[in-house]
Amino acid sequence: MLKKLFTLTFFIFLSIFSNLFSDTPEDIEIEKLKQQIKLIQSKIKKLETKKIEKFKEEEKQPKIGLVLSGGGAKGFAHIGVLKVLEENNIKVDFITGTSMGALIGALYSAGYTPNQIEQLVLDIDWQETFNDSPNISDISIDQKSMMKNYNLSLKYDNSLNFALPKGIKNTQKIYLALKNLLWNVEQTRDFKKLPIPLEIIATDLNTGKAKAFNNGDLAQVITASISIPTIFDPVKIGDNYYVDGLLSRNFPVEDAFNLGADIVIGVDVGTSLQKKEDYDILAVADQIVAIQSTSSTKKQRDLATILIDPDISDFKTTDFNNFKEIEVLGEVAARKQLDKILSFGPKPNKRKSSLQSKKNFTLENLEIITESNNNNHKEIVQSLFKDSIGSNLNPDNLQDLMLKTYSLNFVNKIYYSFKDNTLKLQIEENPTNIVGIGVDYQTDYGTTFSVGTDISSFGKFGSLSTIEATFGDYLGLDLKNFSYYGVSNKVGILTSINYEENPFFIYHKKKKIGSYKSRVTKLEGAFVTQYSNLFLFSYGASLNYASLNPEIKNIFDSSIRYSKSYGDVFFNINWDKTNSFSFPTKGFKGEISQRWGGNLGKDNLNFLLSNYISSNYLPITDTTSLTAKFFGGNITGDDILPDKYIKLGGLSDDLSYNTFAFSGYYFQEKYLSSLFGISLGAQHKILENLYISANWDFATYKFANENFNDDLNSILWKDYSQGAGVTLSYLSLVGPIKFNISKAQESHNILFQLSFGYKFD
Repeated sequence: MLKKLFTLTFFIFLSIFSNLFSDTPEDIEIEKLKQQIKLIQSKIKKLETKKIEKFKEEEKQPKIGLVLSGGGAKGFAHIGVLKVLEENNIKVDFITGTSMGALIGALYSAGYTPNQIEQLVLDIDWQETFNDSPNISDISIDQKSMMKNYNLSLKYDNSLNFALPKGIKNTQKIYLALKNLLWNVEQTRDFKKLPIPLEIIATDLNTGKAKAFNNGDLAQVITASISIPTIFDPVKIGDNYYVDGLLSRNFPVEDAFNLGADIVIGVDVGTSLQKKEDYDILAVADQIVAIQSTSSTKKQRDLATILIDPDISDFKTTDFNNFKEIEVLGEVAARKQLDKILSFGPKPNKRKSSLQSKKNFTLENLEIITESNNNNHKEIVQSLFKDSIGSNLNPDNLQDLMLKTYSLNFVNKIYYSFKDNTLKLQIEENPTNIVGIGVDYQTDYGTTFSVGTDISSFGKFGSLSTIEATFGDYLGLDLKNFSYYGVSNKVGILTSINYEENPFFIYHKKKKIGSYKSRVTKLEGAFVTQYSNLFLFSYGASLNYASLNPEIKNIFDSSIRYSKSYGDVFFNINWDKTNSFSFPTKGFKGEISQRWGGNLGKDNLNFLLSNYISSNYLPITDTTSLTAKFFGGNITGDDILPDKYIKLGGLSDDLSYNTFAFSGYYFQEKYLSSLFGISLGAQHKILENLYISANWDFATYKFANENFNDDLNSILWKDYSQGAGVTLSYLSLVGPIKFNISKAQESHNILFQLSFGYKFD
């Protein structure tokens, strides 16, 4: 019994002791964590071992440098080469490029895949990108209505220093397009820190030596590298000007080795010297490029480890429309060298696009740097950005703002960068004054030559003055000044003194039976208001002395000729949101004019004149637009001056002279007191700057008076005419040329008309 009691006591004691010294929940958790730490440490050790092994493996792999030469449109072959390298997972460690090679190489370096680059090239409107003119819609409407389109012009400053252009084309739009494409690496100023380290070659215009850029504004450096001298103006970086790298080192193989490449794959698409029987202007340009680049290229070709030499001799540097053919030839040439590339032992290393989504930029501060430090210029630029301060901008928003800034007359180029929500603008300035010469010819009207100058002063308080003299079949002198306050919305005073001569013809059954010359001397003043760069309102008065005298006498001389003085008051509304001065393809523009005039003489001259016109352009494809025009007017009064009546016929509309175009009619063939008309048509771009258009015109009208019209009893809405025409137009370097064939409803004759140059008011 005692033994059993002892045993029971022992087990009770043992149980109590076990409970006192058993693990707590904390101990259990600690133990688990210790096991996890041991497992993580084991994984870390394995990864470190693997990393060391991989590093050793990479150390054994050769570093590959890719060299892409310049060659204009021939550079599309580079995309084909990149496709082959990507398909075979060949990793590129460094890229050097010149001109088009710099552009393609930069896109690849920034993270674009070859397929993405191909799509970009297909989507780019190369003609618009190379177009150096500001977007017409960005130019202020008052500037459009006042300034002239001269056939030839030069700019000069207030000290009469004339500024000859540095090149045929400005590179501003190219730069802005590149900024948009490279937005994801905008903050990367060191090109060695790009996804693939990059170096770009340009030529120092002062020394003629090659400059290898590996830092800075990437888009600006590329723009410099593609700036062919005399074609594109040089790009200023720092204190020096730079042009196309092909002049100094078109095939920068040595630069790839300097970056650290062990082997270099070189793709040479540069133009080679070729003997030709005949040369056109493009062939001459190609040969000049070849002469400039050949001297340095042979040495660089010898340095290349592997040379890819696409057979693109049948193409020119300007063949931007032959993209696919050139790209395929690049692929073919790369595949021929593929075994040799792989023999150097590069390990497969599949590359994915490293492009990131384009993030918005919050604009909080604006820093403007101008060459002249002109505060007026800075104030105008600030006004364009004021509504964007504090908002998020995406690349497209920012590009639109830059294009608006570029449209300012004093801006030659604008470069930008941003950091810490501050946008920095670097502006190169133009002289703002222009001197130019113009010529205008129209069938039946005749030929005039103009010499003039526009003198501008920009600021919140600004002015625009024009002086123009006209010679030829008709004489003229125009002195005009617009002084204003404001930037986007402007209020100002317009004053002018002018003398002008114009023709006045009388037709009878399609035959010209009278020819007169109108002479008007006018003193005019008006208040002008511009609203949101869409509408321009002007309201004022003028004093006029006018005469009409015959050049070819006819039976109506005694009743038509006159010499009178009179005054009038007027109200005009103008609007213009089209995309071109000469051949718009989209947008709308128009004008409404109202005039009340008369004198206090015995003849009791008085008139009320209303005119209107609205032209609309609707694009249906990239090359074709539908057109619709509505026009008309009405004049009433006593003893109305003959040349004040509404005139129908010819190729051009001009509300200043109450003239409306109409197919099948000679210039000013019909004189009317009331008119309503429409014109419907289509315009197609055949080639760059070459257009063909067709239109159908309809007009209902009431004839002016019994002295110079065929029908004395015409009634508006009852009497009408129809006409149809086809026009071939070409925008030449010295102005538009139009050739028109037309036919009117009541005529069996085909009418041929020609115009050349810009019609000045």
